[in-house]
Amino acid sequence: MLRPGWTDLNPGVVLLVLALGALTGCATVRNSPPAGAASAATGEGPSPELQATYAALLSRLKSSDPTALNDLEKFSAAHPDLAGPLLNLGLARARAGDEAAARDYYERATKVCSRCGPAWNELGVLARQQGRFADAEQAYLRAIELQPDHAPAYYNLAVLYELYIPRPELALANYERYLQMGGAAGANGDVEKWVADLRRRVGGTAKTARTEGTT
Repeated sequence: MLRPGWTDLNPGVVLLVLALGALTGCATVRNSPPAGAASAATGEGPSPELQATYAALLSRLKSSDPTALNDLEKFSAAHPDLAGPLLNLGLARARAGDEAAARDYYERATKVCSRCGPAWNELGVLARQQGRFADAEQAYLRAIELQPDHAPAYYNLAVLYELYIPRPELALANYERYLQMGGAAGANGDVEKWVADLRRRVGGTAKTARTEGTT
């Protein structure tokens, strides 16, 4: 059974939350950037004015303002040390079907922010969509290594292990980690159902292996 991508499971969430947390390049993605967060290029936090300008751009982008994407590109060009705009530009290009441009933005984000898990997560999404499952696995694992609290990477890795690189035990472990982090909020219980199904499957496989090993 097909599983929706994390952005489909949580519509309307990633664009704003992900980017606001990644404004300075290396801030935690679950929160807005703290006033004292370090900038990769200047060593100082972004000014309140800069944060307000960026938040307004994201709000316009989310509301489908036809000029917002162009303005965000200008903002990113003026502030190349910020990973957040690059991530959002990549998401916008990916949603428009321009995978090459999306990949370029994500890769630029990984260079701006060496500890930015979301950029690696999105590179994994692109790789999975292109059938490069081993590359997707490595990208998701890299995202988790860099940012262990990035719930979408656990979800995406679980889907990969369930459907594309069949390893049900690992799929179950990553779904469970995703649930422990509160990642299923608003998911209508789908993930819990998948976990219950995997527990039956994994349990059945273990029982069969024990039976077949009995002499």
